[in-house]
Amino acid sequence: AAESVQNLRQISDCAETVGKCEYMERCTVSSIDPGSGTAVIEAQLAGELFYRVIGEATGLDIKDESDLMPRILELVETRRRFAKYADAISQMEQTGYGIVMPELSELSLEEPVMIRQGGKYGIRLKAQAPAIHLVRTEINTEVAPIVGSEKQSQELVAYMMSDLEQAPDKIWESNIFGKSLHELVSEGLYTKLSKLPDDARLRLRETIERMINEGCSGLICLIL
Repeated sequence: AAESVQNLRQISDCAETVGKCEYMERCTVSSIDPGSGTAVIEAQLAGELFYRVIGEATGLDIKDESDLMPRILELVETRRRFAKYADAISQMEQTGYGIVMPELSELSLEEPVMIRQGGKYGIRLKAQAPAIHLVRTEINTEVAPIVGSEKQSQELVAYMMSDLEQAPDKIWESNIFGKSLHELVSEGLYTKLSKLPDDARLRLRETIERMINEGCSGLICLIL
């Protein structure tokens, strides 16, 4: 709108045009200086624009201040709870294994016990704390649809390879018998992951606990 202003008489028209914008609450001419040929226009954005921008940037449904404050408090609490996982997650992504170190509030101290070594006495202090271990595992699954003749199979392979070369992410949307490739692969992964029995999970946890608490440096594993 400012580019269309050729003289000071058009300033008011410019302000009126800007004021008609969807997210503009009001727009007025604050001052005009004929000597320098300048003018100042004050524009006030609509209040809901602020909350709309925040909502679009965060993906949260925020309409006004009553929605904003609870969301901020919720995010602060979430950050407080999960900040301690950040280093472990980064380590897990790099090496495949990360450990969340316990915080002071999670430590528990048993009652001190007096001990004797030779002719001297001392005190034994025993503490416990939970440590969370994050493990990244590479799970394999296979999708092998029977599509018909050899020619049909070749056409399907060519179609999928074309998608893979042109838009790698699009291949997951490929329709195979009414389901996307993403759905078929996800079902296969879920089936494998859900088959790990509870007793096996418990034994894995107990094994890690023993290795750490007993100072073991080696592990022999038999998979039945």
